[in-house]
Amino acid sequence: MKRYAVLLVIIAASLCFQSGAAFTLPSPSRKDTAPAPGGGWMHHRSPTALLSGTRDGEADNDEQQPSNLPSKLLSNLRTAASDGFGTRARNVGSTMGTGDVVVPLCSNLDKRQDLAQIGLYAGVEYVICDIIDEAAAGEGGEQNDRIASLKPAYPLRPHLERSDWPIELAVSDVPLWLSKATYEAGTALGTLMLAGTYLAIASILATIVRVVAVPSESMEPALMPGDVVLVTRSIVTKPRVNDVVFFDPPAELDDAIANSKIGRAAAAEAAAAASASESSSGSSDRPEKISIVSTKGKQFLKRVVGVPGEYVGVSNANPYVGLCNDGGDTADCTYRVDRTGDYSRPDVFPDESWNRVTPTINLGGVVESNNADESSTLAKGQYFVAGDNGFRSVDSRVWGPLKEKYLFGTAKWIIYPATHFGPIQPGPFVIEKSLMGENAISDS
Repeated sequence: MKRYAVLLVIIAASLCFQSGAAFTLPSPSRKDTAPAPGGGWMHHRSPTALLSGTRDGEADNDEQQPSNLPSKLLSNLRTAASDGFGTRARNVGSTMGTGDVVVPLCSNLDKRQDLAQIGLYAGVEYVICDIIDEAAAGEGGEQNDRIASLKPAYPLRPHLERSDWPIELAVSDVPLWLSKATYEAGTALGTLMLAGTYLAIASILATIVRVVAVPSESMEPALMPGDVVLVTRSIVTKPRVNDVVFFDPPAELDDAIANSKIGRAAAAEAAAAASASESSSGSSDRPEKISIVSTKGKQFLKRVVGVPGEYVGVSNANPYVGLCNDGGDTADCTYRVDRTGDYSRPDVFPDESWNRVTPTINLGGVVESNNADESSTLAKGQYFVAGDNGFRSVDSRVWGPLKEKYLFGTAKWIIYPATHFGPIQPGPFVIEKSLMGENAISDS
């Protein structure tokens, strides 16, 4: 999840940098001179009404105080809340005056191209150098038109610059004129909404989908080390037999490791070291517990052998499920066997790990019976899982059933590398009449 969050921060920062130029570029608040439309030079005043509501002589104070972006953004949002956003924002074309900073907008592509030919680019901030109100009036007392002389408020890219700034055009030629505050607020709000959308999508994906790299050989040949699989959370449907599940290490795994031959030897070594240390120093401080294999932070991929309600056991290191008729007549039972094969170091774990008639395991290593007819069933919320390559897999054979609370989801597809792309192949299941390894009926 942290990786998705970092990615979203990078995306949001990129969006703000690209689309937030309107409120990061310097505004023309200084007094300046510009060529007048009719030739010669004219002196225009600093931006006033449409910038921050200050009057002449007050705008220069902005140069003496550092810009406070959060407060400026809030001020712009308040202005935009009254003026509106986007194409529904208040058109300031009839009220803008000399020195104001405005942003022309046009949704018609052909019209935008025509305006660009004369030097008016949609979405660019312009300073009004001069504006002329025609004396003629139309019906209803509304002015026929206004002529604006304007130039960009900041340097443009070289291919957009012109030698004849400022340009003149009729205000009515542009469908919508926005104040700088409204445009900045809309840009910032749009950027935040887009970033929030990406964050929401990433959060949903992190909750229901995960991309996982196969770390070991325990699932060969279906999954090779380095393969990348797509895991989807099991929310509606429960894992089924032959599914490959992705899960957190169960507490029973740590118990199995601690009760293994290596675990007991490590514990004895730790006890001996503690005793020697105590006798030599006279201190009762015990050394730290020796760590054998840490499962903290690790997650695993295994195949489902048995689901809740099924009779499960282990025979000759191969997990099996008893498939009996409804009457419970064991004479008619067949067995679905997962041919995982022997573990590389079977002596490390109790003998019960490799031969038992129950899904659970007695970590003391005592087997009460080896009669397959006495197999018990998996309880609700329990799954028996194993690696396809039993030679390299520590699984339910060793620690017992996997509880549902440890499951994240199921892996169905290999997405990398391209040579392995496709659905995950089924496991090595066969149907047998007995557990002696003979009389196999068919592959399931």
